Amino acid sequence: MNRGDLVKIVLAQTVVTIFAILLGFAKLKQAIAQFKSEKVYDLALERLRKQLCDFYGPLYMLTTSTSQIAITTWGTDIWEEVWKEIIVPSHLQIENILLTKIDLLDEEEIPESYLLFLKHAKVNRSYVKRGLGTSYFEKETPYPLTFNKDVLGTYERKRREYLQLLKLS
Repeated sequence: MNRGDLVKIVLAQTVVTIFAILLGFAKLKQAIAQFKSEKVYDLALERLRKQLCDFYGPLYMLTTSTSQIAITTWGTDIWEEVWKEIIVPSHLQIENILLTKIDLLDEEEIPESYLLFLKHAKVNRSYVKRGLGTSYFEKETPYPLTFNKDVLGTYERKRREYLQLLKLS
């Protein structure tokens, strides 16, 4: 084997080695991108699950059930008992969710209806605590109906997003 043949063999091996390194790098880069994509997907799915299970879902169930109970019992002889024993405790649960799980809120700012709800719930609870009864309803802190609409709208949107993301898997 002469020197020229040896150079050709070394050059060919070098080209093959460089090609293998570039191919390996491309595959590694693709694997990293896929991992990042899967990680982002997993994080998005987990956030949506937490939002539905810990925030929007419980808010939706509590607002819907207490609203239905309030509509059914308003003006009846059991209203005050229902108000004190069911509605006020449910509002306390809603308030607790809003105050402890607010990091699961997606909106850039806290919706006005959430703040109005908190005001309503605190005043409402104070009247029950002092035994002042339904005179509370004269104090300009009515239940904000927009709260139910905001919660329902966001709950439905989050549910659709979650189901859509599940379909991608």
